[in-house]
Amino acid sequence: MKAKLFLILLILSLFYGCSFEKTEWRIDSLFVQKIEGSSKLIYNFNAWGGRDSNLYGFIILDSTEKFKVEVENILPIYQLSGIPNKLNIEGVTHDCYGTCGEPYYKSTSILKPMKIDITNNQGINLITRTYQYKGYSESSNSGRFQFDKFKETKDSLYFYNLNDVESMEEYHLDELRIKKGEIYLYVNKNNEIDKINAQVVQLSPKIKSLIKISNFTLTPKYKVRNEDLSQRGIFREIKLIK
Repeated sequence: MKAKLFLILLILSLFYGCSFEKTEWRIDSLFVQKIEGSSKLIYNFNAWGGRDSNLYGFIILDSTEKFKVEVENILPIYQLSGIPNKLNIEGVTHDCYGTCGEPYYKSTSILKPMKIDITNNQGINLITRTYQYKGYSESSNSGRFQFDKFKETKDSLYFYNLNDVESMEEYHLDELRIKKGEIYLYVNKNNEIDKINAQVVQLSPKIKSLIKISNFTLTPKYKVRNEDLSQRGIFREIKLIK
């Protein structure tokens, strides 16, 4: 789904050029995370504009700046692959490499990164690893669980006594470890967590081949307060006035 939207965005940019700059964007969702050891913030957003154009992704801003959609500042990644810090932000994306459309079914899946780009964004190194679309797609999985309790460490969240709420057959996990970096908290008016969405990129330690791309939705069985979780590697939702 993300790949299709990204291709649409590229096509629109070719046809309309600088028209994106003049567009008034309606922000549908907005999340923010503090970048460790820095005055910078990293935002994740989804917005709609004229001609039904859709923008989404990550933008880095100083904490003194007000968020606004600026096309040229969107980071060229789909997902984070680690916790952002003042030195480095690591992320992944994908490209066809001959596997989009009909060739997908005839091609061989490649899991190692096809290329690695290192750029600088406001003094922070952005490391972007691009993977073959088929390899990326076939590494993806998802799940929806209700959890009983959790524990937080410096780099991970551990959830316990999980029941699958998506599959037709009952499925239970005693424990699920989620790497921090791209975890999104949805909080209600009582400052309690309604839902946690976790986008997890697992790469091999040395050559950074894809192991798994996971999308988990987790809901608490009992009340969990927003302040029960730290800010490290976690996005908080910014409530929008509509």
